[in-house]
Amino acid sequence: MDLLFIEDNTATQALLGMLMESWGFTFDMASNGHEAVELAKSNEGKYDLCLMDTDMPIMDGFEAIKIIRRDVKYFPILSLSADFTYEKKLLEIGADEFLVKPCHPDKLLIKINELAVKAFNFVFKENAISFKKETPMNKEELIELRELKKKGLTKLKLVGTGHTFIVHRNIQNKISHDLIGKGKELSVFIDRSEKEPGLCHLYKTNLHVTKDLFMPEELEEATKKEDQIAIKFDEVTDKKLPE
Repeated sequence: MDLLFIEDNTATQALLGMLMESWGFTFDMASNGHEAVELAKSNEGKYDLCLMDTDMPIMDGFEAIKIIRRDVKYFPILSLSADFTYEKKLLEIGADEFLVKPCHPDKLLIKINELAVKAFNFVFKENAISFKKETPMNKEELIELRELKKKGLTKLKLVGTGHTFIVHRNIQNKISHDLIGKGKELSVFIDRSEKEPGLCHLYKTNLHVTKDLFMPEELEEATKKEDQIAIKFDEVTDKKLPE
């Protein structure tokens, strides 16, 4: 995970830096809002999450958030402040979450993982197949992905086809295992979208998909079976297949 964090206090910088390293995160650090804006603009698309302090010299967190939301492609912002009265205004101007500091490291880590949730892009290009995690397009999609994650689900997008599915969180690994690891021409998965759930047949040659719609009782039985299969692929093929 690649983070941008902004904090003007050197002692807090050192503490946060140690925490980020212990959690295995890479990060860029800024000491004020102006530096944060410049890093966000020059590294657009790089960061999974921003940790934004509020009261800082040169440019405070309020102004920095406004500029980032206006000029930079969306990415989640977790705002931090010792003043709990800032929460409402910070959320109104574009922060996704707010924490009062100091906060316990465990609470901070939980919030980071909640905000850094992503969808999966499945790409077919020049006869090669790959998948990449994609930052949400906006705050509304972030909320959607967080709710899906609570249910053990995620969003799968077939890039270039216009198809988006709601699937078991490990299905991208199963598809990769089928089409890349095993060299199969077809992978089958369940689209769990509320409006039109169905059994999907994903063809390797051009990522063409056909979908058979389920009756409610069929969906319940089929999802139980898929859950048993999909759990076997939990973070297994992630370590073997290139992005």
